[in-house]
Amino acid sequence: MSKLRPTPRAPGLAPEVEEIPLGIRRAAAWSWRLIVVVAASALIIWGLLEITTLVIPVLIAVLLASLLTPIVKLLTRYTFLGRGAASGIALLGLLLVISGMFTLAGRQLLAQFADIQDKAVTGFQSLTQWATSTFQIDAPMIDAAIDEGLTQLQANSDQLVTGALGTAAVFGNVVTGIVICLFTLFFLLSGGAGIWRWVVGLLPPAARVPTHEAFRRGWKALSAYMRTQILVAAVDATGISIGMIALSLGQYAVPIWLLVFLFSFIPLVGAIISGAIAVLLVLVLNSWIAAIIMLVIVLAVQQIEGNVLQPFLMGKAVELHPLAVFLGVAAGAMIAGIPGALFSIPLLAFLNATLLYVVGRDPSPDLGLDKAGAAHFAALTRRSTGSGGASAEDARPAILASLSGLKPAGRRSASAGAASVGAPAAGTAPTGAEGSGGAGSGGAVTATATRESDPAPGAHGSDGDRSGSAAEAPSPEEQPSREEPGHEQGPPREGGA
Repeated sequence: MSKLRPTPRAPGLAPEVEEIPLGIRRAAAWSWRLIVVVAASALIIWGLLEITTLVIPVLIAVLLASLLTPIVKLLTRYTFLGRGAASGIALLGLLLVISGMFTLAGRQLLAQFADIQDKAVTGFQSLTQWATSTFQIDAPMIDAAIDEGLTQLQANSDQLVTGALGTAAVFGNVVTGIVICLFTLFFLLSGGAGIWRWVVGLLPPAARVPTHEAFRRGWKALSAYMRTQILVAAVDATGISIGMIALSLGQYAVPIWLLVFLFSFIPLVGAIISGAIAVLLVLVLNSWIAAIIMLVIVLAVQQIEGNVLQPFLMGKAVELHPLAVFLGVAAGAMIAGIPGALFSIPLLAFLNATLLYVVGRDPSPDLGLDKAGAAHFAALTRRSTGSGGASAEDARPAILASLSGLKPAGRRSASAGAASVGAPAAGTAPTGAEGSGGAGSGGAVTATATRESDPAPGAHGSDGDRSGSAAEAPSPEEQPSREEPGHEQGPPREGGA
């Protein structure tokens, strides 16, 4: 009958650690690693928030590059233009479209500015008369309120000057950001592939191709996000413009469409600002009843855009659940404000596609394998290996010289004895396999040193035998007697080197 024995303790495990349950030890190991990851992520986010003037333009350039890259590829493939010229034309076209939109909206508003001004004055007077008659406010009370407002402005003139200087600084940062964005966009369009391959080349050779393929999936998801965002913005602007036409304000439909379209790319705040401008414009040009109707139209369009188009179209394009889209925007706004809300969904789309590929669930199997990229990384690996091999060959004579003076240990382990069964017994001439001793540290390099230093290679193994074993197995009489483990063997023999 067998007796129960306690489970042996792992070697090197202290008794006080052994008393802790295994689940607690594993949870503690995961916990401190997660703490390190969270701390590193927080440090990276804090550093990025400190240089937002540089980071935000670069991220905007990346989004625009994902949108304009297909256009550059078309120009390069079907025209005589090179990559740089096609990138310049695409960038110039983007600038023309944006400036044209602002110019068209500005001209429409300037053409109706006199009418807007007259109706604004008339509407303000009507609002003042209505407030006076409704709330029994007489003229002296209104004059006193105006005087009080002027007094407060004079008292806070220093703060107003400081605010104006801050606004000028913000304007300077905006101009700097635009310049950085345009330069970054041009170089991403003209040489983005080379920049990315250089970055991937810094990784270990085994990780280059998987990283490149995962990035291709993420880039495709990012491009789908930009196309879907443009579609959602166009639908939102079209709905509000139709409302302007229905209220007999069709001459302002184009400026409102452009305004709402541009502001739709600013999450949360952009929709509020563009809707408020549309409602105020209707209030000034028409009546308060029409303004209420316009407010209802704006709210309806924004609800449809936020609860139907944005989650489902965007979720389908980037393969994210609507809840993930909503929580991503909220988390981005909490961490980095409006820029965080703007870049949260693109970042989630990119990470989702890359991680799906890493775990083996390819989100875009139609992309296949980038053979050109794989060939580039293979050539880069061969160049690196070739330079390393040359240095190893240069160091080989020094290694062999240092190995020639080595002597085997006085006691062989059981595994070493098993590996050298074909060796002769004590007192016989050593064979080529024992040129550097039987301690198990010889290997192929030692055998090579033995062959190169022995003037009679025929006494050893064949030239093609890299393990240093004899060409023919010894006879049974020459076999060494097997000893029990731990039994003392004969004195060590000098190496054949």
